[in-house]
Amino acid sequence: MASRIAYIPREEPPKRRPAKRADYISFIHELPCVVTGRYGVQAAHVSFANTWHGHFGRGKGTKAPDRFALPLIAEEHALQHSGKLGTEQAYWLAKGVDPHELANTLWGIFCDYDRAEAVVRCTARINQGLALAGRLRERIEQ
Repeated sequence: MASRIAYIPREEPPKRRPAKRADYISFIHELPCVVTGRYGVQAAHVSFANTWHGHFGRGKGTKAPDRFALPLIAEEHALQHSGKLGTEQAYWLAKGVDPHELANTLWGIFCDYDRAEAVVRCTARINQGLALAGRLRERIEQ
């Protein structure tokens, strides 16, 4: 009797490109950097796929969906793409950040609250991550 190969369905990436969200990108610019806590950030898109979090990777010549953008200062954004720490995945691992989880958290807060409250809540979440990693900036009292 011949063996039968079972059909295993595979997750197919969505066919249409995700819409760009200029309002979310401008919101990201109001937040502190997720690695240093400093302000004056750029929107850094997470490029590598993680289907568990709904990220199917980038298509040819396209950016990742805007919901997977995180606030990084220019130096960290350049380091993320430089390859000096290996892959982009290795960069985030070295920084102690789960980029997909954090991006989904920030996106959820942005969608659920008005802008002012969302900035406060996202900043608090970023600061929690910085504190856990031992990188929370101290307040300078004057």
